[in-house]
Amino acid sequence: MASYRSTGIPLEAQYLYRQALQIKNNGKKEDALKYLQMAVSIAPLFCNAYNAMGNCLDEMGRYDEAMRKYEKVLEINPQHTEARFKQAMIQKKIRYGEEVPPCRVLSALLCST
Repeated sequence: MASYRSTGIPLEAQYLYRQALQIKNNGKKEDALKYLQMAVSIAPLFCNAYNAMGNCLDEMGRYDEAMRKYEKVLEINPQHTEARFKQAMIQKKIRYGEEVPPCRVLSALLCST
């Protein structure tokens, strides 16, 4: 039986998640994705792992895949503000084909609610 912390996420999944973040910080996004995939296979409701997957995919320019990961995050936790913000950032990137300053996206999100 898996060990849990107060988050309800098994320790094994949390360990894989932390390893993935370290690997990502070392520039190895593909390897980080593998660790994150293992984490969500252990804990299918680990929204922070899906969010980190979205971040990796976004940074790799794989926007459609990133959007699907952020959608999964919001399915698990509709109040996850970072995932909602990142989705808006990607939509702007796709629409305008350029990097969009985060302040423009944040302004647009705040004005649309």
